[in-house]
Amino acid sequence: MEPIAVDATAEGRHICCTMTTTMLRHVQDEAGDAAVEELIRRAGSSRTRRFLETEENWISLDEAVALLEALVDVTGDPDAARRVGARTVQQHAGTGVSTLLRSLGSPEAVLGAIAATSSKLSTATEMESLENAPGRCVVRAAARPGFTRHRLHCEWATGVLSTPTNLFGLPPADVEEITCQARGDAECRYIVTWDAEQAAAGADPQQRVTALEAQLIAMKERLRGVFATAGELLSADDLDVVLARIVERAAQTVRAPRYVLAVRAFDDDDPRIYSDGVPHDEAAAIAAALEAGDDLPGSALTAEVASSRRAYGWLCALYPEGNEFFAQEQELFSLYATHAAAVLDMATALADSARRHEHVSALLSLSQDLARGGSSQEVADGLAAAMPAIVDCDRTSVWLWDDAEQCLRAASTSGMSATGAELLRGRPLRASDSVSVATMREDPRPLSFTSGLVDDAFLQELLTSLGVLTLVVVPIIARDEFLGILTAAVTDRSERLALTSGLLERLNGIAALAAPAIQNGRLIDDLQHAASHDPLTGLSNRAGFGRRMSDVLDEARRTSHVGLLFVDLDGFKQVNDVHGHDIGDALLQQAAQRLGGVVRAEDTVARLGGDEFAVILTHVCSSDEVAAAARRVRAAFDDPFTIGDVTTTVGASVGEAGWPADGEGVEALLKHADAAMYREKMRTRAA
Repeated sequence: MEPIAVDATAEGRHICCTMTTTMLRHVQDEAGDAAVEELIRRAGSSRTRRFLETEENWISLDEAVALLEALVDVTGDPDAARRVGARTVQQHAGTGVSTLLRSLGSPEAVLGAIAATSSKLSTATEMESLENAPGRCVVRAAARPGFTRHRLHCEWATGVLSTPTNLFGLPPADVEEITCQARGDAECRYIVTWDAEQAAAGADPQQRVTALEAQLIAMKERLRGVFATAGELLSADDLDVVLARIVERAAQTVRAPRYVLAVRAFDDDDPRIYSDGVPHDEAAAIAAALEAGDDLPGSALTAEVASSRRAYGWLCALYPEGNEFFAQEQELFSLYATHAAAVLDMATALADSARRHEHVSALLSLSQDLARGGSSQEVADGLAAAMPAIVDCDRTSVWLWDDAEQCLRAASTSGMSATGAELLRGRPLRASDSVSVATMREDPRPLSFTSGLVDDAFLQELLTSLGVLTLVVVPIIARDEFLGILTAAVTDRSERLALTSGLLERLNGIAALAAPAIQNGRLIDDLQHAASHDPLTGLSNRAGFGRRMSDVLDEARRTSHVGLLFVDLDGFKQVNDVHGHDIGDALLQQAAQRLGGVVRAEDTVARLGGDEFAVILTHVCSSDEVAAAARRVRAAFDDPFTIGDVTTTVGASVGEAGWPADGEGVEALLKHADAAMYREKMRTRAA
């Protein structure tokens, strides 16, 4: 195939409307709505205000410069372009791009990735980080071939470069443009500086928890938005409307100026091609290249639109040559393409036959239910509960693959007795246990088993234990990754689970919805774990401790008492002072292991910060049990700690509290235990 020629300067999609949304808000705040209309009029723009306020849209560089010039005229402020750039993060906080940038971890990391970062705002400029260190970065910017830098564009860039620190709760950085291409220099060069010590202070554990929780909320909302589109998309009778909307949703997932979706909804279909920012002829050439596996023009991000049922085609986002995507965007784009395939599965199922309307409606309800579930456990619960409405069965279960343990674990069941559900949850299922499971991982396809006719001894024992007559097992697969299985079982009339084409379609439809939901659930699991655990010791952090303590107290109000230990290490500061923080960190890790070794499996050890720990003691009957646990904790620190060539000793002061005698809530109990610990520490020092 001949290369697809693209003139990057002729497309008119050079500046993302992130700039114009911020600009119009700035003018509105400064001078009101009338000034906004005057700005658009003076710039000679043919765009509507709504278009310019939609950040996924793009305009040409000339349009952007005209708007910047009109901005200065309307506001009478020669620094208005820089001020608009400096408002970028403030106005777009919580968007997908800001969440992605914040996940890089630090201002210098964001500026170090400036080549990819700048592509989210402009395809007319190439940028690179020349020097990069905490507190100081040097950034080079130059117009790409065919473009010319304008002084107001440079001033806007100056404002934008001051904002990466805002992502991490810090004041704006200082930016000095030491050379300017718009004023005749070979390139623009910016020196960006900020207070490195303040940035480091902003990375203390508690602030990291706060940032991770904010990122978790943003990610959950973003993923919720992706799944919530299923109901809207499937509500359209016209498949062309559905596919066109998929392209619109893609623009909200990955910021790029051009998109192409090329799919075959039915096997005998001609390709259906939908594009945004790409002329029809070029879109057809790109679709052919995608299908043939040929190179695409410029920089491309592609994702296969495929489900466990079939492959439909490809979705791609395109930049001009030299622009970059973030590595994280591939995962998000692939998740969206997988979800698009699930939507297509539903749309084609609707088109196949109106007589299956009830089953399709049930699948749609499942899709909407999955949109409300965040974690993988919530997804599994939703799947298990929804399956009986789609498949005529008595019992269902969802098993998720544990990659670390190389086994399946029953995450959720429906229709089981309490004994049966407990039996499943307590039995990990490994490929070595079951020939059928091993076969399914190698050859993922639905399998049916009838009690008494099963060669697999493990499965036969399971069927007998659960009183099941026939069991159908469906693999959950996403792009060749084995995620788990769905099971449907009947206790009578085994013909209800005969593997007809209709039953297979329904089961595969559930699995198609399950795959992206489970992948997204894993992302939420990871973020929840990071937000509630201490990265140094792996223990629960203060936030995780608070949630666990609240849960334990809720349960205790119905069943038993609760004990709490507040532990503070004696002499730890001297270890840091004498041997350094690396030895101190290693000692904290060993201390965490010792604490975990002297409590029961059902108890929880948490690091509250610094050298302070807490132990939640569940199901205790008396204060004597709490005191005994405190003695074990103190004894755990009798032996010295050996870290490399360093041998040192620290003790532990332990305060005790018990619910309900010493307080009703988490804070009251923690305060009581803290005070008891302090008294013990004072007695130790006095002795």
